[in-house]
Amino acid sequence: MTMTILHAPKLIAAIGALLSLTGCNEHVIYHSYRHVPGSGWSRRDTLTFDIDTVRAEATYQFELGLRSTDSYPYTVIWLAVEREFSHPDTLRRDTVKCQLMDPVTHRMGKGIYMYQYDVPVPPMALYRGQTGQVRIIHLMQREVLPGIHDVGVLICR
Repeated sequence: MTMTILHAPKLIAAIGALLSLTGCNEHVIYHSYRHVPGSGWSRRDTLTFDIDTVRAEATYQFELGLRSTDSYPYTVIWLAVEREFSHPDTLRRDTVKCQLMDPVTHRMGKGIYMYQYDVPVPPMALYRGQTGQVRIIHLMQREVLPGIHDVGVLICR
């Protein structure tokens, strides 16, 4: 009986984690990453994500995923996010600040060598039958950014 009581919180936590993952996945309509060249992310390199047909009208949550290494030299990265959908034609441009380190230069992402950051982008209403594209560029002054490994887009209801 003592063993059951000691292990119950771990079991409940594991079940809760699994349920939260499956609940989220039901509503994901798009989740993909693009690799950034090892030589660095050039300001002229637009990362493009093609979104297939939207199946249901709703307000969708958008999130950027960013993976960086210790060779990224700054505490933040500014990104331009352009979301364009057709039928009806919709275009939205946002500037997103991704805080990668706190003021004491501690990494805020999850990881050991590669750090994962998830940054919300304002929600957007999408309509059934729309197709679209999400385009991302960096807005930093440096022409080529080292240390950015992947950039991704997550769209869910």
